[in-house]
Formats: sequence, structure tokens, C-alpha cells
Amino acid sequence: MFDGFEAYRTPSVEDYRRVLTAGMVVPDTNVLLNLYRYHPDARDNLLDVLTGLGERVWAPHQVIAEFWTQRNNVLRDPRGTTATRNDLEKLRGQADQVIRTWANRLSLDSVEAADLRKALTAGFDHVSEQIAAAHDRGMARYSTDSNLDPVVKRLATILTGRVGPELSPAEHQEVLQEGLRRVEQRIPPGYKDGTKKGTAPAGDYVLWKQIQVEAKARRCPVLFVTGDVKEDWWRLEQGLPIGPRPELVRELLDTAECALFMVRPDELLRLAGEVLSVEVPAAALADVGRVQQLQQERDDRDDPDDEPEEQEPGWTAGAIDAVLGRLREEAAVQARAIERAAASDGFISRDEVYRIAGYGADRSLRGFTRPVRRIVAYFQGRGRIPLDAEPLLDAVYDDQSGQAIGFQIPASVTALLGSPADPAVDEN
Repeated sequence: MFDGFEAYRTPSVEDYRRVLTAGMVVPDTNVLLNLYRYHPDARDNLLDVLTGLGERVWAPHQVIAEFWTQRNNVLRDPRGTTATRNDLEKLRGQADQVIRTWANRLSLDSVEAADLRKALTAGFDHVSEQIAAAHDRGMARYSTDSNLDPVVKRLATILTGRVGPELSPAEHQEVLQEGLRRVEQRIPPGYKDGTKKGTAPAGDYVLWKQIQVEAKARRCPVLFVTGDVKEDWWRLEQGLPIGPRPELVRELLDTAECALFMVRPDELLRLAGEVLSVEVPAAALADVGRVQQLQQERDDRDDPDDEPEEQEPGWTAGAIDAVLGRLREEAAVQARAIERAAASDGFISRDEVYRIAGYGADRSLRGFTRPVRRIVAYFQGRGRIPLDAEPLLDAVYDDQSGQAIGFQIPASVTALLGSPADPAVDEN
């Protein structure tokens, strides 16, 4: 059934156990660079997992070359603080102009207009100062002295003797030319980088070629860990990465007779907990997922193929379908709770949530709606859901005890979940 269609077989726990204990685990460049963007505890958790994998971890030469090339740019503003302040300054000028135009239209007294603009400026100044206070300037010194860099120190220990060799000059040129040809022909991986300059679009293929060479020498399954969720690496369903591109699975089987698996960093942490019995705090998973989400949003904004869509008012069947699709992947209990609420006039009781989730009596429901809000906010940021849409899942509290007695969904969502999603709307 799966001969020639290996990419469509969902990996089992045993498959992941095999690749994590006897295969080759390959981190992408973005996995290493995002270590600077994580909370220190989450960073250490991921580094601990890589350490525990031991000799199974292997980095292509291309990954390390890209890491050193891009590292200083990341260190200058690892969490996007400077970029946020720059965006805020642009909005400040726009807001000031709006006030000026409105004051002129109303012939507003100049003193009143000045007071409004002064209040506006004070507000922007306050927010800008608060953002600046959160800027991690300490990382800047790592760019001039790598001996101070905790990320480099840990990676040096983990990757000693586990970085692949550089291709020979002749082979490197040959691979670059093939990579550029594949970009032009939209052959994965790497064609989504086609707008980059020079030979940079071929970088992903160089990495991919080096993986093939090492896999052929080792004759073992490969687990590629990447925060990249673009279609030139992943097979996507409703915008969600569910496995490597079939072409890549087939190519690795043909060139190295090895199976290919792919996961994102948060999935690697989850697998470490399930398969390797490594303790991974929920906070670490959440932080890694947060950075992953930000990376995906940046990729989406930079994607020339991602055309903006006209936004419909309120909740639509397509928007609900997209959110539920993401929830089933990342927060399945919340997805089931929404579906169950839709079948019960828009409400699901606290007891019912415990029942469908299999939670113990000591389990708190604090933060239960947080994954829903995060995913809805992601689609709102892409213009798929209006900013003023009603909360998709809202807690209902007891007036006396203050405890959540259940959760409700909007009446419009209850009605729409009874209808199939609009096939013309997707989350891309």
C-alpha cells in the first residue's frame, strides 16, 4: 500500500523511537539561531535534549556556515525589540497626522489640538520606553567575544566531531548550479528562497545534498528538525505541516536508501518527553512554540506568493475550519471542547471538559483558552479573522466562587459548525 508512497504513512511512536535512538538527527540553521530568542530555561531544555541525543546529532557544514553568517544579525536584536520600536515610530507619525487632519477639519482650537497631540506623544513615549527596557543588550557583547556566548559554548560541546565536511570546490559549484536550476523549476527544497540574491537561493539544496551524502554513509533514518514551515520542505494540509514533501522522501530513499522524518523544535521536545523519557516543562514547549509562531508569521509576510485576501466580517466557516485544523495539531482537547460546545447549544461544562480530556481531579483549567486565543490571534494577524471577532472560546465563571463552570462559543460559530467550511477559503 505504501510502496512508492512512503511520505503518506504517518510515523508511529516506534518510528520516532528508532530515529532518535539509532538514526541521525539534523538541526536546521533556524533551530540553532532561535536558541537566542528563547527564554533561557527553554533554551537550556532544548540544548539538554540535543546533548542527550549524543552521537545521533549531526550538523551539515552548510548549517554551521549559515549560523556564523547570520548570528551577529540575530544578536543585534534577538527578540525584535528594535524593529518593534521602529514600527511604533512610524505609527506615531501616522497618528499625529490623523489628529492634525481631524483638528483642521473641525477647526479645533489650537490649544485643544496641541493638548491632544501632546497626550498622544506622551503615550507613545511611555510605550517606547517600556519596550526599550525589555531589550536584551547583553547579547550584543557575544558578537565580539564568542567565549562569553552561552549558546556557542553549549553547541561547541554538543557538535564537536559531529559537523559534516565541506564539499570540494568543484562539487560545491556543481551543487550550487543544480540548486539554482531546481529553484527555477520549483523543485524542493529551497525554491521559496528564489527572491534571494546571488547563489543564496541554492543554500537549502546544498544542505539537503550534504544530508544525503551523510545518510548514505551511515545507512540510517534521518530526522530533520526545522522551524521552517514553507511548502518547499513540508507537505501541508490546511496550511499545517504534516510531513516532509513526498519528493524529498523519495529522493533520500533513492540516493541513500534511508527514511526521512521531519519535526519542528517543539515537536522534538515533545518526542523527547514521550520517547526518551526526558522531562520537558510545559513552559519550555510554550516558549519554543511562541518563537516558532513568530518565525512562521515572518515567513508569511515575506512570501511573495502569499496574496492578501479580502476579509469577511465576523466568523466564517473557512476561518473556523482553519483554526480548528491548527488546534487539532497543537491543542486537541480545546478543539474537541469547541466541537462539543457546538453540539450543545454553544456551551460545554467544566465536568465535560475533564471527561473528554481525561484530566485528573487535581488538574487546573487555568489558561485553558490560551492556545485558542494564540491561534486566533495568528490568523487575525494575517487578515483571515477580523480583529473584532467574538472570542472563539470563552470561560464562564460562577459569580460566587469565581471558578470556571464551563466554556462557551459564539452563537454564530455554533451555527456555522453545522455547515461545511467554505472550500474557497483556506489558511494560506
